[in-house]
Amino acid sequence: MRNLIILIGFVLFAWLEDGCQDITVGYLLTEGASYSPDTLVIKTSNSLDEIGEDYARIKWGQPWVSTPIEGVEGTSQVIVSIKNITSIQGDPGKLWEVLSVRGNGTFEVPLHHDVPVGRYVISLNFKNEGYSKDINDCFTIIVK
Repeated sequence: MRNLIILIGFVLFAWLEDGCQDITVGYLLTEGASYSPDTLVIKTSNSLDEIGEDYARIKWGQPWVSTPIEGVEGTSQVIVSIKNITSIQGDPGKLWEVLSVRGNGTFEVPLHHDVPVGRYVISLNFKNEGYSKDINDCFTIIVK
């Protein structure tokens, strides 16, 4: 009888221990993440047209802004950060200094910047409680 009680106690303990595993809270889905359009063309400070098409942008100091990313779902709060910037003919370090990304994946570059002419490809990291996912080479900024 004593052995039966010990066996039942052991089985009960094992069952309770198995049921108390840590479960990650929430979710993060990035499989369908993309930008539409996935490219932003900006001008250098020297190439702005002060009396033409860039007049309003210069007058109000409007930054260069992309569209938000689509297809990212997850438990709030999803934090977006820049993972990597690559460029063949530009200077990624200069873009790192001025580029910011908002919570919805929108990129922003100030109107006046010192980023050299080039094509820059950006990768992002999305994370929330318990999850972290990268989206590589998802957006391109072209500086003319």
